[in-house]
Amino acid sequence: MIIKLTVEGTEYEWDSDRLLVAEARELKVHTGLTPPRWLAAIDEGDPDALAGLIYLAKKRAGENLRFSDLDTLDYHDVDLEVEDPADEEPTDDGEQPAAEAADPTPVSGESGATTPTPDTSTTSQPSPTASSTDPSTSAL
Repeated sequence: MIIKLTVEGTEYEWDSDRLLVAEARELKVHTGLTPPRWLAAIDEGDPDALAGLIYLAKKRAGENLRFSDLDTLDYHDVDLEVEDPADEEPTDDGEQPAAEAADPTPVSGESGATTPTPDTSTTSQPSPTASSTDPSTSAL
C-alpha cells in the first residue's frame, strides 16, 4: 500500500510494504511501536505514529532531521492519502485483477453456511491448533 504525504507543501510517498530493519528499529526507539502496531496506529491517527511516518518518509527523501524536529509541526499542515492496490481498476477484459478474486471463506465474525458432519455438531468447539488467531492478540 502506498501512502502519499504532503507535509508543509512538500510531497512524499511511503511504500508500507517496504521497511528496512534499521527503519523499524528507529521507529520503535522513537514511538515504542512495532511495525504492525505502527501501521494500525497511523490508521487511528496516533500522533507518534504519524510523526514516525513523516520522519521516515523525510529520511528516505534524503532530508537530515531529528525526530524532535517534528514536535512543532501543525496537524493541519499534513495531508495523507492511501492508495490501496485492492482499489485497482478492472483489467482490459473487464475482470478484476487476480488478487481481487472472491474468497468464499467468511471473514472472522461473519457467519457462513456450515454443514455439521457426523463427528461434529453446531455446539462443538474448534481445536486450539486450528485457529488462525494469534493468542497474544485474541484478548484485545
